[in-house]
Amino acid sequence: MESYISSNITAYYIIILPTAYVLVLCDYSYPDYEIMSQLSKLPCVTEVNRVDGPYDIIVKLSDNNMDTIKESIGKYMTRINGIQSTLTLVAE
Repeated sequence: MESYISSNITAYYIIILPTAYVLVLCDYSYPDYEIMSQLSKLPCVTEVNRVDGPYDIIVKLSDNNMDTIKESIGKYMTRINGIQSTLTLVAE
């Protein structure tokens, strides 16, 4: 078995996009699956998961521009019915 290693590869580059995680506390009078569905349609949202603990949902947002992520959280996410409060964590 013969293996081939290219001598042209000199470095690997990892592109790290700005990422934020939002912990969502839901109002129990709204179905969580409906809130999750609405969250998944927002700009920059890459993952939406139900979690156990003090919060109900975690949302991962990622984009090449942090301002776009902030807008998605502040302008759109906070207007979804059934969201009682949020806590945003920015990954560096």
